[in-house]
Amino acid sequence: MKNKNTTHLITKFVFFIFLAGLGCVNPKTDVTSSKISTNSVSSADTVKKKILEYYDTGKTYEDIGYVKEARLCYNKAVLLAYNQSDLSPDFKKFRDDIVTKIYLREVSLNEKEYESSFDEDNNDIKNEILEDGQVFLSREEEEEERKLIESTNVEYSFPVVVNDKVLAFVKSYTTKLKPGIKASLERSGMYIDRFKQIFREEGVPEDLAYLPIIESGFKIHALSRAKAKGLWQFIRSTARLEGLKVDWWVDERCEPDKSARAAAKHLKKLYEHFGDWYLALAAYNAGQGKIDRAIKKAKTKDFWKIAGKRRLLRTETKNYVPAFIAALIIAKNPQKYGFTELNFKKPLEYDSVEIDSCTDLRVVAKLCGTSVGEIRKLNPHLRRLATPVKVKNFKLNIPKGKKDNFLAKFNKLPPSKRVIFRYHRIKKGETLSQIARKYSTSVSAICRANKIRNKRLIRAGKTIVIPVGWRNAYYVPQSGDYTLKQKSSYYRRGKKIVYRVRRGDSLFKIARKFGTNVKSIKKWNNLKTKLLKPGQKLIVYYGIKAGKNQKIKSVKKGRIPKGYYRVKRGDTIYSISRKFGLSVAELKKINRIRSNLIKPGDLLKVRNI
Repeated sequence: MKNKNTTHLITKFVFFIFLAGLGCVNPKTDVTSSKISTNSVSSADTVKKKILEYYDTGKTYEDIGYVKEARLCYNKAVLLAYNQSDLSPDFKKFRDDIVTKIYLREVSLNEKEYESSFDEDNNDIKNEILEDGQVFLSREEEEEERKLIESTNVEYSFPVVVNDKVLAFVKSYTTKLKPGIKASLERSGMYIDRFKQIFREEGVPEDLAYLPIIESGFKIHALSRAKAKGLWQFIRSTARLEGLKVDWWVDERCEPDKSARAAAKHLKKLYEHFGDWYLALAAYNAGQGKIDRAIKKAKTKDFWKIAGKRRLLRTETKNYVPAFIAALIIAKNPQKYGFTELNFKKPLEYDSVEIDSCTDLRVVAKLCGTSVGEIRKLNPHLRRLATPVKVKNFKLNIPKGKKDNFLAKFNKLPPSKRVIFRYHRIKKGETLSQIARKYSTSVSAICRANKIRNKRLIRAGKTIVIPVGWRNAYYVPQSGDYTLKQKSSYYRRGKKIVYRVRRGDSLFKIARKFGTNVKSIKKWNNLKTKLLKPGQKLIVYYGIKAGKNQKIKSVKKGRIPKGYYRVKRGDTIYSISRKFGLSVAELKKINRIRSNLIKPGDLLKVRNI
């Protein structure tokens, strides 16, 4: 039985499609921009066929990432369906079914547009700086860099030492790492003034507000290989220790002010423990216990002496302090180091309101007269398209100047109209596993959303909230969600992946992870048993099943879509990025790939369409 809220939404969706269709359909003849001539359609069957053609074309565009073209095709299908004089029961049923399908795909497209513009970033800059970012200088170069620093009249609230390690990083930042540092400094404009204020309030040197330059590059959703996240790169346990909430609904590691205050408190605790800011910084990177053990083995509390000894600290931790000092020196006076054309991003401006009941962000956006994407950019800690269910007086950021108008409209809106959920009434004999499969989500997600501790103790007749997963995209899953572990932000459909089996893996887990099934993995790898051993390599094709990938092959062998490039023998990620004026990081990001491994025949996106 259809949910009433969903039916109401579909009706509104059709109305808006008509409004959009009146002004945006361009009378040209190609499939993505032609105006529909309803007079040329002679029969109901022909109309159905044409509607399905638009629908299938839209799906094809959606699969290869052409969001605008996909949406236009879906709009045409809806317009054609509602512009017919034939209102027979058969056609009405067909029309209702196709509009429902298109509505669900439109919701998914909204999520894809958001993901493409505001996705989690692999934290490449930290790896570049701390693992292989250092250069080696001659004595003449060291002396030159030292004189430049000493001639700069700048005051620091953090102790700055200028030694060969620091000088090497300064040189590196102004040469091979300059593009990444430039981008970090420009992004810092959104947050740095507010962070300095927070650090002063917490009694911590305000210069430490520049720490995200080497931690995250001031990327709000930066995600490290160790699953540290946000501007300040907290792992979950440390975040929770410092009072940040990380659950199914919110991840406050991505909330700028709260995470900055947590970082300030954490650094202050480390300083109080060690009595030295360099050791506190090293512990921020490696952990307090690791630095305690290093001090005990080295029999000194001098960071530079500890870093000079072998096997006490990782290279990343040894580089952490000089890397930060070098970043601080440049950030305090960027023009003197060649950063003359910085385009600083404007500080975020917003009003905050308290939401007293769970509210859909699409409702908030409508009341504010803005887009869902804008609301999410102001609230990057929200992991769903709604505020938390069980939290009253939830603080939500909205565009500046909209507060009074928003509250006036919002207070008139009854709670039942504020949120668009999937609800499910449990039937007799029904299990959570069956319900999870029906809605393409997981048992774990349902349990967490409804605070169910024992999944066996559910009773017939009870209504539960369904956190719908990525296939029906009412909520956008991101890394660390409790929905099915799909790495859709990293791989294209049909991409070949070589997966190394880990301890505890099973074929079922691997199949679920990569959107396929056990039978396909066994076929691709000629496996006759389900037994696996750690270290074993398996070939997996993301998002497809054995025997059902003909469509993927035909797309690969067909013409190259606009904005794409087919990899040739001898091509590398670097050579392709240079060819199309992109950085390696940008090329990898728009193709949602993590490694530098490509092979002839791969189709890479080289331009945002």
